Amino acid sequence: MPRFLHVDVPEKVADNAVRFGSHARNPPIVRSDENVRNDRFAPGANPCPLWLPAFSKDRFESLFTRLPKRKTYSTLGNPPTLTANKEPPKMRRLRLPLSRTRRLSGLTIGVTCLLRVPSALGSCDNLAPVSGESATCDSSLPNPSLTGIAAAAGSTGVTVRIQPGAGISVSSSNAVFVRDSSTVTNLGTLQVSGDTFDGITSEGSPAGFGHNTLTNAGAIHTTGVESEGMYSGSASVMMVNAVGGAITTSGANSAAMLDVSAAGGGKLTNNGTLATSGDDSYGMLAQTSGDALVNTGSITTTGSRAYGLYANGGAPGNNTLTNHGSIDTYGVNAHGIVSVDASPGLVTNTGSIAAHGADALGAFFGQKVTLVNAAGARITSDQSNAIDANSGGSFTNAGTISGGNEGVSIVGGNADIVNSGVISGGGNLAVSSTGPYAITITNTGTISGGGGVAVWTDTGTNTFKMNGGTVTGLIRQGAGVNTFVMQAGQVDDIDQGGPQPRFTLSGGRVTGGLTNGGVATITGGRIGSAGLTAAQNTFAMSGGSIDANLTAGSGDTSMTLSGGVIGGAVTLGNGTNAMTVSGGSIVQGLAVGDGQNTFKWLDGGVIGGAVTFGAGQAAATLSNLSDAQLASTSIFDAGAGRDTLTFNHVDATGLSRFVNWESVAVTNASRLTLDAHGLTLGDAGTRTGTIDIDSTSSLAWNGAGTSAIMAAVAGARVTMNNAGIIDLTGSTRNTLVVSGDYTGRAGQLLVDTVLGADASPSGKLVIAQGTATGDTSIGVRNAGGAGAQTIADGIMVVQTLQGATTAATAFSLASPVKAGAYTYYLFRGGVTTGTGDNWYLRSSIPAVPPVPPVTPVPPVTPVTPVPPVAPSEPTTPVEPAAPTEPTPPPSIVPSVPSVPTAPAEPQPPATTTPLYRIEVPLYAAVPTLTRELVIDQIGTFHDRHGDQSQLDETGTLPATWARVWGNHARVGSDTGVDAHFSGFTGGTQIGQDVYADATASGNRNHYGLLLGAARASGDVTGFALGMPSVQAGSVAVDSASAGAYWTHIGPGGWYADTIMTGSALTIKPSSNDGLAVTTHGRSIAGSVEAGLPLALLAGLSIEPQAQVIWQHVSINDINDGISTVSFSNPSSFAARLGLRVSGRWQAGRVALQPYARVNLWRYFDASSNVVFGETTTIPAQSSATLADFQTGVAIDVSARGSLFANVHYAMNVGGATRATIGGDAGVRWRW
Repeated sequence: MPRFLHVDVPEKVADNAVRFGSHARNPPIVRSDENVRNDRFAPGANPCPLWLPAFSKDRFESLFTRLPKRKTYSTLGNPPTLTANKEPPKMRRLRLPLSRTRRLSGLTIGVTCLLRVPSALGSCDNLAPVSGESATCDSSLPNPSLTGIAAAAGSTGVTVRIQPGAGISVSSSNAVFVRDSSTVTNLGTLQVSGDTFDGITSEGSPAGFGHNTLTNAGAIHTTGVESEGMYSGSASVMMVNAVGGAITTSGANSAAMLDVSAAGGGKLTNNGTLATSGDDSYGMLAQTSGDALVNTGSITTTGSRAYGLYANGGAPGNNTLTNHGSIDTYGVNAHGIVSVDASPGLVTNTGSIAAHGADALGAFFGQKVTLVNAAGARITSDQSNAIDANSGGSFTNAGTISGGNEGVSIVGGNADIVNSGVISGGGNLAVSSTGPYAITITNTGTISGGGGVAVWTDTGTNTFKMNGGTVTGLIRQGAGVNTFVMQAGQVDDIDQGGPQPRFTLSGGRVTGGLTNGGVATITGGRIGSAGLTAAQNTFAMSGGSIDANLTAGSGDTSMTLSGGVIGGAVTLGNGTNAMTVSGGSIVQGLAVGDGQNTFKWLDGGVIGGAVTFGAGQAAATLSNLSDAQLASTSIFDAGAGRDTLTFNHVDATGLSRFVNWESVAVTNASRLTLDAHGLTLGDAGTRTGTIDIDSTSSLAWNGAGTSAIMAAVAGARVTMNNAGIIDLTGSTRNTLVVSGDYTGRAGQLLVDTVLGADASPSGKLVIAQGTATGDTSIGVRNAGGAGAQTIADGIMVVQTLQGATTAATAFSLASPVKAGAYTYYLFRGGVTTGTGDNWYLRSSIPAVPPVPPVTPVPPVTPVTPVPPVAPSEPTTPVEPAAPTEPTPPPSIVPSVPSVPTAPAEPQPPATTTPLYRIEVPLYAAVPTLTRELVIDQIGTFHDRHGDQSQLDETGTLPATWARVWGNHARVGSDTGVDAHFSGFTGGTQIGQDVYADATASGNRNHYGLLLGAARASGDVTGFALGMPSVQAGSVAVDSASAGAYWTHIGPGGWYADTIMTGSALTIKPSSNDGLAVTTHGRSIAGSVEAGLPLALLAGLSIEPQAQVIWQHVSINDINDGISTVSFSNPSSFAARLGLRVSGRWQAGRVALQPYARVNLWRYFDASSNVVFGETTTIPAQSSATLADFQTGVAIDVSARGSLFANVHYAMNVGGATRATIGGDAGVRWRW
């Protein structure tokens, strides 16, 4: 703002010439719009009157204190004026100080009026500057200048400055015209009227090439057609409408700022105000290449096709357009920004661009463009599209793009749109494209369509990346190569189309659905539904969710589900479909159309409802699944055709839901469980099917009733091949019917059976119509049976119906079957008629029915011989020839009558032979063996002490003795199962005479204690498995004993010996079938023995002996896993009569007493029994008589020590088997 009021006055005006009119006291106040009178001044013209406000004379004079005193002033007229002389005087500028607010003596004064006398140049000092000159226009009179400034032709380096308050007002002329390397600064006002003339014009010459700088900080007003505010035809112009600057144009085809330089490279900047009025007008226009158009102020255009920023450089173009301010256009087809460069430069908007007229676009781009619409920026059109891009480009929006019709329209080129702001279409699309071009849209903002469709792309390569934000309305990608990728945000609907569209969802939500998809991948997020219609569809889902259905039309479809949730159903059309489910869930089932369908259900996932396949060939594989995944599937239907179903490591129940499968393979440790409805193979067309069970898998039925493997058509026969397990355990009522052919391939059949008598409950396999062949082993688990002897057919485990047959080797037992005392064998056929192909468990060998007697053939009656015919009397011959001897008649010998065949002797009724298990004789041998071991450990008096002559000590603890013995024994029983033990028995004893005394009459007594240990170990044979002498196993009995004894020796050497022992027993039977148990027992035994030696020859004696042994053995019950086994605990006796012959010879200090002895032992019946399972009693009695032959010697080796030893052999002479061979050795030491 100027600080002084400059007034030019004549130097020769007298001081007293200034006077005030009659209105000096109350003159009118000059308002701002009355400060300047626009009279045109020329030399000699009337002066410009200056209207001053009323103030005192002194005050007015004080304003002129800077004037020399010789100068004079005058006031003329009313209000007062300063009037110049008629002749052009010399002028002197009067500088009147003003406040910053232009207030004079407290009163406002307006724009100054330059009071000047006529001169040749007026207010501009140089109207035609040449190179290097300057031209300045100030506010001195005449102002404004009516003549423009025009630099000389070919000039360079001209500087033009229009001072504040100065002005140029011309008609049909440019206000300022410069050439190369020149600078124009307008701080005043330029007014131009007339067509094709401009406020500031910049031209260049071939030598200077432009480089002009044009700045407007004042006002430029043009009126007329093609009348520009600022115009440049020179290269590299720098054109600025500064802050506070204003350029207005009124007229068609006019531009506020225009660069038409052929060379281009300029920069047009508006920091102020541009306003145009007229059709085809422009706020800023670059008809060149390489310009930068920058608006930070405001641009307003009015008129049809009146544009805000416009770049049309042709080729190459490359003009950049930047808007930091506001652009408003009003008029039909009046666009905010237009670039029709062949190669547009960057277009940046951080401000506001608004088109308000009909068909007016916010921005129009004729060629491929790069647009950046920054955050907070706006590009809008009230009635048309916000952006039309006729050749595509790159569009980055963080602000708002809003069209009354469409937001962004792409025609004729590829486009890349990145939106983090808002793109909306008022009544139509937010984004659209036309033509076969690549359109890529990346959104994190908001895209909203006004007509239900947000995005519409055409036949090109279309990509939509949804990284966040929202899209309201349909995204329709057209018939091109389409890709949709969504990571976050929300979308209403997607319609892809095209030959192979790709859809990827990893986050966010599609509230509606996908239609016309092709390749769809879902790893997260949520979508309402998905529809695929390409010729080759691919669907992969590992996470996220589909609220409703997934559908695929006719065509080849590949579907993979590894995670996520499909809330509705999956429907695939006809074609070659490949499906893989490894996780996730399908809530309402899977339906597949006709064709070659492959289905794999691997490791996980859940399918609710029905799984159905259409006609054709379906191949399904279920792997690593359990009922947790399969339980929700109500039916698994292969449809018509030859279909294959494979279970691979699957644990599933309810096989009746698997229908119409012609081939079922059960593999890799699968366990399938039937239900009461069984499994139906085949369909109405194929009639039947095959089920194969591999060696690692099983098929179970445990529903306590009957289930079946059957054909789809009645009367057709299925085929079952079993290399694994058919498991019918869980109930003895489980029955599996195979309606057709069964082949065992080293498979197993497992059943629960009450192992008891005939017809005990048992699970069973039923073969109907067909044949059973191959090799199947039957595993039998006892269901509470205590074991019993069967006497008829036995217990059925395989049954044949409807003419079925079984091969002789079709079934066998997997392992021995035992219960109680019995083992059960598997037999083909029963003993009753019509059971020949059934299979039974029997614990006995059926009786062989007696052979019926043969009816004798009656003897043949002998034939009566025919008597010979008597010869007739001869007639008297005429000397006949000698007659020949007549042939004697044949003699008839009568036949010898046949001897009738004697009828066969009738057989006694046959009995069944029990099949005892091999543990029966093993356990039956235990009672006899334990008794034998105790008896052998007690032995006889001479076995323990040597000879009575060696017991001559007296006193306390007079002697200690020890004994060791061993036998090889055979011990049997004579009842029950004929159990026989054969093995080693042996033991050791140590005794201490605690006290001994003697009487004068020769009686001696010895009282003592003893300890001992014994062991029996050997093999057992007996009647088992229906055969005698079966190797049953082995048994070991260990005994630890303690006892006391009293021995009395009378005069002459007779003796009486008593002993009592108690033993702890450990018994360990182990069968050859691998059963080994341990039990314990106790034994108490007592022996009384006497002998009387009778002298024979010198040194010889004979000694009759007698001994009775009593014992009681108690053995604990055992349970060997098959049944309980208990032992009765009776007392038993054994008696001995013996005769001992001995001699005595003395050799120095050594006394030698050899002897020989014969014993007759009798083991009395102990009535022992072994009871199996509390139901079967096996006698274990062992009455026996033995002859025992013994020879030995007793040696006194010193006064203190003596030795004794013997060997013996015992043989059975009656009753149960008993035979031993062995020996004893002992030592006695006198203390």
